[in-house]
Amino acid sequence: MSFFRKSSRKWRGVDFMSLVPERACGWTSGEKPGQVVVLQPRYRSGILGRLLQPRIKESKKYLRVPLEARGSCLWGLMDGKLTVGEMAVAFGRDFPEENSQVSVRVATYLYQMADNHLIKFRNLNI
Repeated sequence: MSFFRKSSRKWRGVDFMSLVPERACGWTSGEKPGQVVVLQPRYRSGILGRLLQPRIKESKKYLRVPLEARGSCLWGLMDGKLTVGEMAVAFGRDFPEENSQVSVRVATYLYQMADNHLIKFRNLNI
């Protein structure tokens, strides 16, 4: 059963607030003002990534992942220089109604984005 817990072991002992996230996918603006739509490659790795991804029509090449207002805010803060802790402070200023658990919310959201290969962490040595 330890096979299924690989991702949770990866984060053991990591100070998440000191990590520096950066975008791993392209993006475009959404229908609403300020909305971000992340363009995730349909096939990322393996033989499908090497052979099929370059040959797919441009309209079908990417999965379009629309982010809500909070996700779009965090996406805009990801410049490859700010740490997760600094992003949590900026997020708290933009969304003061969520100030009580802002660091937990930001860390959870970024963890899920990293798990879905939308972002990567510059200073994570795993």
